[in-house]
Amino acid sequence: MHNNKEILRNNEEIRRLLVGDKMSLYDQLGGEGTISQVVADFYDRVSTHEVTSKWFVKVDPDTLRHHLRTYLAVALGGPELYSGRSMRNAHGPLKITTEAFDTMLRCFAEAFDGLGVPATMSTQVNARLNSLRAVVVTSHRA
Repeated sequence: MHNNKEILRNNEEIRRLLVGDKMSLYDQLGGEGTISQVVADFYDRVSTHEVTSKWFVKVDPDTLRHHLRTYLAVALGGPELYSGRSMRNAHGPLKITTEAFDTMLRCFAEAFDGLGVPATMSTQVNARLNSLRAVVVTSHRA
């Protein structure tokens, strides 16, 4: 388990790397309500998609949705505290492929689109998520 100082340091690093000094996308998107809806839709898509479903068979959906929601909120400049593992530690052992990562990005884009989020904002979110590619994709086999 992480201690509070480690959690705060990790959250500040996420915000610094993925948010910077820009206006918060979290607030532009509508805050917690929108993020929760996007995560629910995203999870339904990615956990049943033929390319990505195998990674979701043995996970607790509620726990994963919670981690997804808090991580995404922090990454978009929201006030939540993400206390989960680093992206490298959480995804490294899973041998996630480029195809699976690209599918994940499309599922997020479809979830945002389904809520009527303007394409310009969805593109900004996608760019932030795409910046995680180097630590999430650990297998280059299909």
